[in-house]
Amino acid sequence: MSYRAITRRTSYIDSRLRHTQDYPSATDLARELREEFGEDVTPRTIQRDIDKMRDRGAPVEYDPARHGYFYTDRAWQLPALNLTEGDLLALMVGDRALEGYQNSPYYDELRSVFERLTDLLPEKVSIASRDLIAQISVIADPVTRIDTAVWESVREGLYRNRTIAIHYHSPGRDDSVVRIVDPLHLVGHRGEWYLLCWSHHHQSVRIYALFRIKEARVRDETFSKPEKFCAAEYIDPSFGVFINEEAVEIALRFDGEAARMIPERQWHREQKVENRPDGSIILRFRTNQQSQVLFWVSQWGPGAEILEPPELRERARQWFSDTAERYHPS
Repeated sequence: MSYRAITRRTSYIDSRLRHTQDYPSATDLARELREEFGEDVTPRTIQRDIDKMRDRGAPVEYDPARHGYFYTDRAWQLPALNLTEGDLLALMVGDRALEGYQNSPYYDELRSVFERLTDLLPEKVSIASRDLIAQISVIADPVTRIDTAVWESVREGLYRNRTIAIHYHSPGRDDSVVRIVDPLHLVGHRGEWYLLCWSHHHQSVRIYALFRIKEARVRDETFSKPEKFCAAEYIDPSFGVFINEEAVEIALRFDGEAARMIPERQWHREQKVENRPDGSIILRFRTNQQSQVLFWVSQWGPGAEILEPPELRERARQWFSDTAERYHPS
């Protein structure tokens, strides 16, 4: 039996016991449910449902004189969700993971949802789960500071298809520039939020880091999303969000300790691992985030090497060469 069917029956039983005075029996309730929803429900099924309601604290009693059930306390409320202690623990872990999004309004909104869900559980379950969560930590990426007013304007423009005017402070510039944009898609990545939008100035899709938007104002104009716009063309969930980079086949060689560690994780949803006779491995996947791949490979030091594409390998050679120069004795 599906969870939805059980919930529907429980809600119906709760409504009958709360709002009527006729003391329905299990047979009465089974017949009514068959007539109301066309379900093949038996009195024994109803009895099991009532037993489960009692387990959840429902004040259901049977009156032998009237041959039916009733609530001893009509003020009692049926919990909206039947959460187990394991469910609550999973929610708490998710709550810890939210630290990586505390620079967005979604953080407070999700925390509020979490608190309402925990209120649905008995106190003894809530306390036990809080003891368990004390043994779990989640390390989040550092987050940038984003102005609340900017968030409000971006979200309104995004959800209502309204054009917005932004004051954007690009890296390396002293002053902000004003851009009129149509917000298309929001991307959260490693403590940062990015806005994919249609730039009226550039007449193309551009990307803006929200923490670099110093002001934002919703305009009166509305817009329609471009028919051919696809967020997947500008992001790669495995590596990040950089615009105007060509999708290419990546081949990376790992040896030593890195060769043992790389296969232990799913770094990219389309990755393929090739084992080499010398103990090294070749990791292959396709992505449009070449710059992010370069940053990631650098974390593995001499244990990693970019093989393909040639242009990315040359970028890496020049980058690491320039880095090494900084450490040469004067």
